[in-house]
Amino acid sequence: MKHARACPRLLAVLLSMVALGASATVTTPGSSAASNATGTASVAAQNTRLKLPTALLLQEVPPWGSTANETILTKLGVAFVTATAKDLAAMSDATLAWYSVIIVASDQPQPFYDTLKGQMGRINQWVMTGARTLEFHVADHGWNNGRFTGVLPRNVASYNARDDLDVVVLPEWPLMRGVPTSINGSSASQNALMVQPPVKVILTDTVGNATLVDYCWKRGRVIATGLTLEYAWDHDWDAKPVLENMLTASTSAPGCHSDIR
Repeated sequence: MKHARACPRLLAVLLSMVALGASATVTTPGSSAASNATGTASVAAQNTRLKLPTALLLQEVPPWGSTANETILTKLGVAFVTATAKDLAAMSDATLAWYSVIIVASDQPQPFYDTLKGQMGRINQWVMTGARTLEFHVADHGWNNGRFTGVLPRNVASYNARDDLDVVVLPEWPLMRGVPTSINGSSASQNALMVQPPVKVILTDTVGNATLVDYCWKRGRVIATGLTLEYAWDHDWDAKPVLENMLTASTSAPGCHSDIR
């Protein structure tokens, strides 16, 4: 019974996976593939070797057919759950509170965005009340034809503003480590963000629209971008290290820090 203290939370996580259904999957460091809810018994049997999920990756389908987010998270050793917006809507607030990071993938279908829009109030409350990070890839109008019309914390809204060139305006910002000062792609960004101070703008498109922002919201942190991150990562575009840096920052030290304010 050496690990008995961890069992109640592990059991609750596993039960929540069953409740969410087959669309939700859990990936832990060392696993060769995501294990779905039907494999809960084998997951429980390996409790001593598995890390409990700390990140929630929200997507209905792979953005532009990409598994970049999953690949990077696995390489970082992050235990994460992949779930749909409907899974999120079915999740209790207590279960949601277990996660310290929520990542919303780019390029999702319209039903996903419609459901997610209705969940933004819960996400807003979740991020502001703990050491948590919301990483939102707002690039839509992609292969899956969805359009997100919801509002992020601090009333940050996204809108369609396609550009093949984005410019780094804060090159010293940690998220820009290893990133060229000009980011090219076709398109480099699909969306821009409507923001007001104190939201920090890290990248803009060629006409000055914000395309990557990083800011605190009470105790939490929000990183949002209209870059076509997953596609860029798959095709070795200039924005490839941006996705790696964002996922690393979100999962390594969730929450607001003094250097972000």
